[in-house]
Amino acid sequence: MQPARILIVEDDPIASTLLAGWARHQGAAVTTVGSTAEADTALDTWDFDLIISDVHLPGNDGLVWIEVVLARPQPPPVILITGSPELTTTVRAANLPIAGYLLKPPDFASLSALAQRLVAEHRHRRELRELSRETAWLITQLAGETDPLRDKLLQLSRCLMAEADQNPRLAPQPVHDQPWRAMIADTIATLEKTKHSFRSKELGQLRQRLALALGGRAAA
Repeated sequence: MQPARILIVEDDPIASTLLAGWARHQGAAVTTVGSTAEADTALDTWDFDLIISDVHLPGNDGLVWIEVVLARPQPPPVILITGSPELTTTVRAANLPIAGYLLKPPDFASLSALAQRLVAEHRHRRELRELSRETAWLITQLAGETDPLRDKLLQLSRCLMAEADQNPRLAPQPVHDQPWRAMIADTIATLEKTKHSFRSKELGQLRQRLALALGGRAAA
């Protein structure tokens, strides 16, 4: 697995160095910037798994820059840190899909646990989006608009995208109760039944990827 890529936005050199050292100790690939403009450039250049940003930055009055970041397509989760919390900013943060709001200096053990969870969830949503797009493409390769397999793949693609776009602040369901897992299992079963009728390399690869997404091993 590739190391997590973390963007640290902090204009205090000491705080930036401490956060970068912590992140590298976690095995992450770290990019540090000292302004919102530099952060925008970094976000346009790389896909990050997590953003850790100071609250009080030029260009971020009222968290306006954070709001713009969160409006990007499939933004990474954001953890805000501050050394001087203000009521208005705290209330504003509570009304945004912020993944964490921490005081300086953060408790690094708690930060590590939070960061690991957020990175895993972000990568999970990214994987579901990729599976959804792959499934949607395969639908176009199947002839017959009423074909049962085609309908099954269409349902799966919609289910995966809905799960990927779910608000990350919502309390997650128990793993085995999540609808996308049941839909994947059902689709795998259908692909197994029809694999001799549809001899497609792409469908076989999709079946294997779906099985891996469930944490299992695909049958040959």
